[in-house]
Parts: sequence; C-alpha cells; structure tokens
Amino acid sequence: MSLSLSSGSSILHTLSLPQFLSARNSGGVIHKSGQKCRNSTYKTEDIITRTIYRRNLADITKEDLKALLQEYRINPSRRALRSRVITCKLNDQISLSYHASTSQFYIQQRGFRTRSGLQGINARKPPKQAEKPSFFSRFFPDFRAAKTVEGIDRSDVDQWNVYENELKKVPESQRKTFTSANSDTTSTQAPKKPSALSRFFVFLALAIFIIYWSGAVRIRLGDRQLGSLIFSSPQEVKPEDVTVTFDDVRGMDEAKKEVEEIVSYLRDPDRYSRLGGRLPKGALLVGPPGTGKTLLARAIAGEAQVPFFHTSGSEFDEVLVGQGARRVRDLFERAKQRAPCIIFIDEIDSVGSKRVSNSIHPYANQTINQLLAEMDGFNRNEGVIIIGATNRVEDLDKALLRPGRFDVRVTVSPPDFIGRRDIFSLYLSKIIHTDEVNLDVLAKGTTGFTGADIENMVNQAALRAASDGCHMVMLSHFEEARDRIIMGPARLRGRLPDEEANRITAFHEAGHTLVGIFTKDSIPLHKVTIIPRGQSLGHTAILPEKDEYHMTKSQMLAQLDMMMGGRVAEELIFGLDKVTTGAADDLKKATQLATKMVKTFGMSERVGLRDFSPEESSAFVQVNELSPQTSEVIDQEITRLLNDSYNRAKEILIKHK
Repeated sequence: MSLSLSSGSSILHTLSLPQFLSARNSGGVIHKSGQKCRNSTYKTEDIITRTIYRRNLADITKEDLKALLQEYRINPSRRALRSRVITCKLNDQISLSYHASTSQFYIQQRGFRTRSGLQGINARKPPKQAEKPSFFSRFFPDFRAAKTVEGIDRSDVDQWNVYENELKKVPESQRKTFTSANSDTTSTQAPKKPSALSRFFVFLALAIFIIYWSGAVRIRLGDRQLGSLIFSSPQEVKPEDVTVTFDDVRGMDEAKKEVEEIVSYLRDPDRYSRLGGRLPKGALLVGPPGTGKTLLARAIAGEAQVPFFHTSGSEFDEVLVGQGARRVRDLFERAKQRAPCIIFIDEIDSVGSKRVSNSIHPYANQTINQLLAEMDGFNRNEGVIIIGATNRVEDLDKALLRPGRFDVRVTVSPPDFIGRRDIFSLYLSKIIHTDEVNLDVLAKGTTGFTGADIENMVNQAALRAASDGCHMVMLSHFEEARDRIIMGPARLRGRLPDEEANRITAFHEAGHTLVGIFTKDSIPLHKVTIIPRGQSLGHTAILPEKDEYHMTKSQMLAQLDMMMGGRVAEELIFGLDKVTTGAADDLKKATQLATKMVKTFGMSERVGLRDFSPEESSAFVQVNELSPQTSEVIDQEITRLLNDSYNRAKEILIKHK
C-alpha cells in the first residue's frame, strides 16, 4: 500500500502505508523517491507537500489514523473492494482517498480541477438510471440479474466467499456501515419474482385466445385452406337476398331472350337431361359500360333462385405467385358445394386476356390456365353456370371463347328508342313529376344514352327540382340534367366571359346554326346557347328524329359543313386576322370525320375502296405499312374534303348574311 500527496488534480508524492506512518512519527517530509529531505533547499512540490502535511496531518496521531481507516473499512486485501475508491474527508480542504485497485492512498487538496482531473481516476461518473421493466419481464424475469446483490457479482464464487467471511467478522452494530461502504450506488436490485397465480392467469388468457382464434378459422374456412381467410373471397349472394328479376331489366329484350334457357335449366335441370341435351357451360355478356350486364346477371340469379357468386377479374391478381390460380380453384370448389349456382365474373378480360410467352413473368398465365381447366377440363362441372361480362371481347383468349366454355355470346347494346322509353318509364315511376313530362320527348333527346346514363339523368333532375324548391320534377329539370351530362355543369358564377367574348361566341354559334338549317341532310337542331359549360363557351345541340343505324356520305358532308360554320362566321364578321381559337374542337372533330371517310369508309375516289385504318400494335412500336405515295394521296384527300366543306359553309353564310 502506498500514499500519494496531490494538490488540485496533480499527484505530488506516492508512498506506502508503512512509509506514511514512519513519516508521520518522524515528522519528516517524504520525497518522490521515498527518502527524507533534510537539506534546506526544497523543490516546489516538496514545499507544498510539507505545508499540506504540517497543516493537516501533523496533528493526527497514529491511533486516530488507524481508527479512521477502521471506520471506513479500508482493507487492501479484500478482493470485493478492488474496483472501489473510498474517500475519507479530513476537513473542508483535504480528503484522503484509497484506491483498492492499486493499493494506494491519495491526499487531495480542494481547489481547481483540470480537464484531466475531471476525466481521470477521481472523476465522478453519473449514476446509471434504472431501466424500466418491460411487460414480459414482469412475468418472465431475467434471473441473471438476481445474481448481483449490493454490488457483488455472485458469478465470482471466490469474491462472494470473501465478502461473506468479512461480513461475519463485523459486529452486528457495524454491519449496516460495512454493507453501505461495500455497496455500489449503481447496482440494480433483483426483480421481484412474479407469483404463480399471475403466471397462471397469463397462460390462461393465451390459451383462451388461441382456442377462440382456431375455432373462428374453422368456422370461416370449412374445408378450405387458411389462405382463403388471409386473402379476400368472392362474394356469395344467397337466393333470398337476390331481389332483381327480369321485370327490372328494361331496354334489352333480345339479351333477355338469350339467357332465358339458362334460367329454365336452373329451374328444371331434369327436363334437359332426359333428352340428352347439354346446357351451355357459360354465357359471355358483351357490351359498352353501363348497358346493364351486371344487372342482367343478377336478374338471372333472381329468376332461377340459386346462389350467386359475384367477383371481379382483378380480384384474382395477388402479390404472391400462384395466388390467382388458388383463388380460381377455391371459387369453383365453393360453387360445386352450392350447385346449382351461378358464378359471375365481371371484367373477365382482366383474368382471361390472351396468353403471352414472357420470360420475365413465367407465371403470368397460371390464372387463366386454371380458369380454363375449371370451366371445361378433365373433371366437368355439373350445375355451375359461368357468366362473364366484358367490354373488350377482342382481348380475350381464344381458348376461353371456344365451345364448351362460353358457348353463348350475348351482345348488350345501348337501348334504342323503345328501350329508352321503357327505361324512362321504370325510373319515372319512382319520382313525382308533372304531366308535361313526355316519355317520347325524353327518349328522342337521349340518343346513345345507356341505362346507367338514363338513371343518372332522372336522379339529377330530381335533385335539381329539390334544390329549386319545387314539389314536382318538371321537363325543364330533365333538359338541364341532360345538358349537364352531355356538356357539363353550367358556369353561372365565378369566371365568366366579358361582353366582347360573349359577342364572339354568339356569332360563332350562329354560324353553326345557319349552316345546319340551310344544309341538306343535316341533323335537325335542338338548342343553341352561349352559357358556358365545361370547357366550352357555347354549344349547338342537335336532336335526331329517329335512331340512325348508319350514315350516308351526304350526312357526313353536312356534319363537316356545320362544323366549319363557326370559323367561317368569325372570318366574315371580324376579318381573317381576328379569328379566334374557339374553333379548335370543331376542326379536330372535322379532321377525324374526314380521315375516317377517306381511310375507313372508302368515300374517296382517288384513294379507292381499300381500308387504310391502322391496326392495333404495341404502344411503344408504331408500324407504318403505307408507302410514301399512298400517304401523300390520303393527306391530299383529307385536306380537300375539309377545304371543300369550308367553302360550302362560307357560301351559305354569305348568301344568308
């Protein structure tokens, strides 16, 4: 054991405990080398050491020093205290520190502490904060933490034995002081061991949750796999929940007749099996969006009173490889269990598109292959009718359209005049309207409308009447709703044209009107307005007298003349330099019509009767199969048709100016 004298943070002398006691008895000063300094010349540190010794330690007797050491329990041989530093405060200025790791005493005078002193052997470290126990640690504690008690690691058997032996030697009255001197303020108390009752309740709760979850899975899945619960399943509609019948389907009488035999088979399958007949496995509904394909499929299920499985083609696509084929198998397994039933796949082109050979996506065709196998594979389906709906029949795979899968193709077209009249009659019976509302007028003014468009029009008219405070829906409300669907909502507030813009728009629309009135074979006019709607500042509406199933060349030329009337009117009124961009949409539509007349309809003598319409190709690669000479002739004919139409419209406006 040695003793060091320090001032501030600088250690001046180091000596062992016997040397320190010897120096204490002789009253001499100990040099760095351990020899007494008897000469009158002292180094600076010797003077400081002697001064500190005389002022602070000279009055301490040997017995007092031993008692002081005994009070602080300084035992250099104790292994349990080798990492400890015990400080004995002598007075306000001097403190005596014992470092067990080096068996040295240090006398330090209170004063300035350098940075090295703050970070050195005597630097004080902040106490560690106790970690917050987690939820699982309360019931499953780490018993390794219990090995550390009051700063002593139980893993060190020798150290623990020494500590116990020393503790036995200490009197009962001084054991508290002994344990506090040997305890580490940063030691962590052992966590309390949870009771057996607490653990029992935890395991009981986990067992109840597992049993409940497994039971719910079995009820939900039945004989299916667990993946059917993770991924969404097709929606099954029970027969009693299907309230749609053929009476609710209007405007598609031909389509209803095509599917009547499917309903008859589902009602009485023995009637067909006795004669050896086989009902078509599926029916494909083809038509534009909004024509009522889904409504017709629900009406089939409602008439036959059989389960109805409704799904979409996009629902078969999953993130994981093989999930689409698995969902197809799961759908048909459920349908077989509920046979006879109907499977309706909306937008079937999403799953039944043409197969491609792609090395990047080798599993892309798994879903459609599984669908083909389920519809007419080795194992035939009895009592399961598949109905598909699409508006892109050209994209379907040929194997899907062959006999044995989709034998019947039902075309659902937009309703004609009689069909629109029936649809209006159905929806008008659900609202309160005036007697002036004429079904023939409404049906005539909605050429090209689908059933969804008519339903939306009636609903918009009812909402408009309610916002105006009317008790009944009038004809003007229906006209406003139709214009809103065709041209967009009217802009009556906000950004409106000024007087000059309205004047230009009025002359522009007047040009369309005059050319339409005085041109042979033109479609009759219905309404002309300069109220802004959507992106247009004005609009000239036409109303055909009847449904047109084809158009003549004379009618197409009349449409071209009417489209050119707006630009011609601007030129005649404001001059060639004052024409505006208001005719941009008219010129675009006129160019498209003239292009079809030349390239598709064969209405040009120079080009001939050949069809030059472009075939569908890749979106990234465009192939031009026309020679430069042919392309030049086609461009010349399109330009000639547009110029001739412009001149004819100009002659009409000059004549009737």
